[in-house]
Amino acid sequence: MAQARADSPGDHFLSGHGFRKVLALTFARLGLAQADTTEITRQPHPGYRLVWWNGTVPDELADTFAASRRAMDDMPMDDTDYGTVSWDVDRVRAAAKAIEKRGDLLQTVVTVDESDGSIAGFTELVVPGSGKGDGQHYGTGVLPEHRGHGLGRWMKAESIRLAQEHHPDLAGLLTDTADSNLHMRGINDALGYTPTHTTFEYQLDL
Repeated sequence: MAQARADSPGDHFLSGHGFRKVLALTFARLGLAQADTTEITRQPHPGYRLVWWNGTVPDELADTFAASRRAMDDMPMDDTDYGTVSWDVDRVRAAAKAIEKRGDLLQTVVTVDESDGSIAGFTELVVPGSGKGDGQHYGTGVLPEHRGHGLGRWMKAESIRLAQEHHPDLAGLLTDTADSNLHMRGINDALGYTPTHTTFEYQLDL
């Protein structure tokens, strides 16, 4: 696997040396100074509530959080064929510890189904340890059985609000989304993210 910015020397090199272009990613940025998600975060979502934490998932939510990771299994990935990642509690905790070890902060917002206390969806944001510069969105997903209620936009809007409240020196938030993932791109557009560039992912079959 390799990745290169569109129309860059790397892009031309890869396409000319047998690599297949398998995915296009649109990168976008949200400037936090002008962002206002208050109206979105205050909208009621009957039957659901938002919960958030920094770092490793709390023990009481660990099992249901690991189970919610399958929300990413059907994410549009076009022609890439490296399969899906299986998540369990140990893997979730190890990922959070790896981010902590390098000095950054993992902020997670989840939607909880109030009928049984299970997690219906999640979104993750990594903030630089300095609290300055730009944060980076990681995964965002809603389980198939809970889609259609605006939970993805609700969680991401709350993530933005928390970043502004707890990290006042943070300049912006970065995200990247597959061009074919029209739903998530629509969420990013609605929240005010501005596209900055396109990157192509390539694959070489050995």
